[in-house]
Amino acid sequence: MTSEWLLSNGFRHNRIFSNEDTEVFTYRFPVYKCEGFVILECELRVVLGEDRVFVDVYDRNSINRYAPFYYSGYGNYTKMLDDIWLKINTNLKRLKIKQLKDMGDNNEGKNKKNKRKRNDANEGEPGSGR
Repeated sequence: MTSEWLLSNGFRHNRIFSNEDTEVFTYRFPVYKCEGFVILECELRVVLGEDRVFVDVYDRNSINRYAPFYYSGYGNYTKMLDDIWLKINTNLKRLKIKQLKDMGDNNEGKNKKNKRKRNDANEGEPGSGR
């Protein structure tokens, strides 16, 4: 990826993350809305010269990272995370950025849901009849 390609596809030069040795470009788009308001926003970050795209999801109201996106094992966010990953993957495809196999895989949410079921103290105990 060149700086020209990034700029022509909606990325912006990020002065905060850039320095004299590295140029960083970012692209932001909404991934979750509630009643027409953007609640969560995704940021794609590219360091010029590296072949990776970093994906972060932020709570737009507080400008902090959205914790359930990173720690999805704590809570029941599977449907919401699937919706977020769908929007992220749609934007990656539109930009023709190759996706890693495990990014936003729908089975990921199902596997985490199954893990939560197995970790439930009331389910599957010997003698519980479940």
